[in-house]
Amino acid sequence: SISMGQGQEAHAEASLDKATKEGGWVFLQNVHLMQSWLPTLERRLEIAAESGHDDFRCFLSAEPPPLPDQQTVPEGILQAAIKVANEPPADLKANLRMAFALFNQNTFDASSKKEAHRPMLFALCFFHALSLGRRKFGFQGFSRSYPFNNGDLNVCASVLHNYLEANAEVPWDDLRYNFGEIMYGGHITDFWDRRITNTYLDVLMKPALLESGSAFVLAPEYKPLREGEYDAFKNYVDQLPPEDPRLFGMHPNSQIALLQQDAATLFAALRTISGGGGGAAAGGAAAGGGKEQRAGRMLEDLKAKLPEPFLMIEIKAKAGDKVGPYQVCALQELERANMILREMRRALDELELGLTGALNISDLMDTLITNLAGNEVPNTWLKICGQVGPTGNYNRKPLGAWFADLLLRVKQLKEWVDNTLAPPPSVWIAGLFNPMGYVTACLQVTARAKGLPLDTMEVHTEMTAFEPAQVNTQPSEGTYVHGLFMEGARWDREAGMLGESLPKELHPPMPVMHIKGVTEDMRVTQGVYTCPVYTTTIRGPTFTFSAPLKTDRPSDFWVLAGVCLVMQPDS
Repeated sequence: SISMGQGQEAHAEASLDKATKEGGWVFLQNVHLMQSWLPTLERRLEIAAESGHDDFRCFLSAEPPPLPDQQTVPEGILQAAIKVANEPPADLKANLRMAFALFNQNTFDASSKKEAHRPMLFALCFFHALSLGRRKFGFQGFSRSYPFNNGDLNVCASVLHNYLEANAEVPWDDLRYNFGEIMYGGHITDFWDRRITNTYLDVLMKPALLESGSAFVLAPEYKPLREGEYDAFKNYVDQLPPEDPRLFGMHPNSQIALLQQDAATLFAALRTISGGGGGAAAGGAAAGGGKEQRAGRMLEDLKAKLPEPFLMIEIKAKAGDKVGPYQVCALQELERANMILREMRRALDELELGLTGALNISDLMDTLITNLAGNEVPNTWLKICGQVGPTGNYNRKPLGAWFADLLLRVKQLKEWVDNTLAPPPSVWIAGLFNPMGYVTACLQVTARAKGLPLDTMEVHTEMTAFEPAQVNTQPSEGTYVHGLFMEGARWDREAGMLGESLPKELHPPMPVMHIKGVTEDMRVTQGVYTCPVYTTTIRGPTFTFSAPLKTDRPSDFWVLAGVCLVMQPDS
């Protein structure tokens, strides 16, 4: 048994060679951590299948990839293997039943403080079920898929028992910290995801849980059971109402988003299996025909609309020496735009020669043909745009929508150039390759104007009541930006604060946002929800900054709803 990690390749290869020759079992754990070595493993297993000892067996364990369309284990290994998957059910009630089944009457009898231990253990099981079931809502649930397991719940139950026995009063803060920051929090690598689990514990693990006369509920229509034996609690689980997104603190719209994503994943898999797919081109080219024909039509459409790169020498000469933070940001955006425009032109010209027979089709060209035929954005283009990272592809738009978006980005940059690199009245922040760079430029301008160190500045946001077309000039302090959408809630324009989502409205647009730089002592903390802002709905690695938004509800309500701002919806 070998736990795979850096430096274990030679040990694993030696063990495989020995077992292949002499017979034996080899167990390689967590092979998803060794993606660069997996092709070597695939080849050695092919050799073992052809000429290995009859008693040779190789067992592999791996976590699933972060996204359904990503692949960590090579396809050849998966096809040759007998696969066993162990994942909890997605249904909250089933997860709660499985969690509570880990305990028995002896667990109840072991505690000398039954009045506190039994309802708290049940609430702990409910928290475990919420953490497992929330993952099905994708990035709106958690930005990453965390391996919460029964061992976490068992250890937390032991901690609960020991703390209750050792203290005269229930140590609520200590228990919440142990559960949220150490046991379950040990799996969590994203600050905003940890905020969700800690919020669950804040609303579940509190004194009202033990007060018989209180109106406390675990979730809508899920009242706590405060007394009884093990069988009474077990039967109570079976009587609970059916699942609803509101049990997780989420809006019913999240169920629509879940079904849409499941359908998109299914059709993407079907398209991959079938060797490509149709889809309209950027200018409405009809689908159909062979892969090369579809790619050729898309190629012609892209080339006809692809803008020319910006003339940086002339732009810099026109700007002169008066280059501030906003101008530096604009020049960086122009350089990035030129990089992607030149690479697209080069790749399309080369592929055009390949399709006409003037050049041999290389592997890169063949991949580009597949991308164009399937209406997918090539990874080489996304990498230049900063839309590919360590965990994979952050773009969820088809090629046609992505290219239309690129044209709008170039259009905004032309406005900057025509205005001597000064920002337009309201900046389409979603159209920047590095939106955080522009926010930082805003903080730099404020810090210089007030003579403050940059590292003392923090982002403060205020939502205005007007649309981008109504803005004529930038404010005297800070900057106006637009192009944001809200997920999990909406902006109530009449009330000027956060409001619940309207039915079937998944990504309502936001009005113009006023971003300012403030010092920590000026930061507003009361009556606001600290809302994370992401470039795409993938969240996690696409986090840009946090925006305080006005609300008349407790912040916990919006945290559990998974409310955030995104710059680029999926279509």
